[in-house]
Amino acid sequence: MSGQFMASMASDGTYESIAGAGAEPPVVNSYDHWSSLEEVIVGEPSFLAYDDDVSFRLFFCADLDSPVSPGVREPWTVPTGTLAERQLAKEMAEDLAAFVDLLQEHDVRVRTPETRPDPRRVETPDWWTIDGHSVMPRDLLLVVGDEIIETAPLVRCRYLEADLYKDLLIEYFARGAKWTVAPHSRLRPENFDYTYALANGYTGPVPANPRYEIMFDGAQTVRIGRDVLFNCSTENHRLGMRWLARHLGDNYRVHEINVVDNHVDTRVVPLRPGTLLLHHDVRLSQLPAFLHDWDIIRYSPPPDRLGRDLYGDRPVLSAPSLGMNVLSLDEERVVVQEDETALMKDLAKAGFNPLPCRWRHGRIVGGGFHCMTLDVRRRSVLEDYTS
Repeated sequence: MSGQFMASMASDGTYESIAGAGAEPPVVNSYDHWSSLEEVIVGEPSFLAYDDDVSFRLFFCADLDSPVSPGVREPWTVPTGTLAERQLAKEMAEDLAAFVDLLQEHDVRVRTPETRPDPRRVETPDWWTIDGHSVMPRDLLLVVGDEIIETAPLVRCRYLEADLYKDLLIEYFARGAKWTVAPHSRLRPENFDYTYALANGYTGPVPANPRYEIMFDGAQTVRIGRDVLFNCSTENHRLGMRWLARHLGDNYRVHEINVVDNHVDTRVVPLRPGTLLLHHDVRLSQLPAFLHDWDIIRYSPPPDRLGRDLYGDRPVLSAPSLGMNVLSLDEERVVVQEDETALMKDLAKAGFNPLPCRWRHGRIVGGGFHCMTLDVRRRSVLEDYTS
């Protein structure tokens, strides 16, 4: 690995350079994915219903057309009284509790959103749907420095999901954090760009006169100090990327990359300055030039062993590459799904300390340890890694 990195944190690891000597550390502070993690929001599943409308189909087009998904149209309702659903809820609660315990054992403060016991109807003048669970704060919220940005969701059932985090957002704002809400799309059929989905199996209707609007999730970004990678597969995403670049201003460089349909954290995960975890399909030429001399740990997902009937009529919302959706606690400790034995060996060989944790049903809820967390405060400062 070559290159020098500009460090601006004080030599004793304090926030002196950003908060001033003797000052309290910022309540919200995160410029990367690897600095020492101090506070995190962890999502919570309260119910698992999905409404198979056009936004859901477009967002999950590749996964819904995979052999392990049943391809059922109409809403996926939760038959809560069945033994299978009770077992699913029990095991998710067990795994989530173990994950929270692990974080707290490593001195990370854990915050959680409001929960709702049952799904509710979400309605605008143009459509209605049933709201979704609150497992994945990484999608709805983006932390850049001392600012929390509410993103512009593409999936209708997530339109008001950020409301479950409002108590936390008000608290962080009252304690000094910046809080911004990105412009939300109306999510009418004509507001979506169908191009990527059409090229990947979508067969639904397409409006004749599109009028694209901003749509993006926080999980489409990778924060590397002053450089932010933004994965784009549609014009909706590119509008979101341009909005974010203008909002962040000259202190940041926002780079378009094209490596996956939506969320990038099952393709590109920076583990520390100079080391990337990359999906085996991602080419270095697809990334900005300053990353080309970083050390690479390649991830190859295991064979897809999910049976078509393993979860009944539930859709499988994540591909096998979810295993690389890891959470770094610092430049050495990395939380990894306990069944990712090959990945843990590769991480250990590269000098990391993998922390195994059970997460049995991430494929169903659509995310792993990185997706289900939002790193509110890390001991990080704004650095430039391009030198």
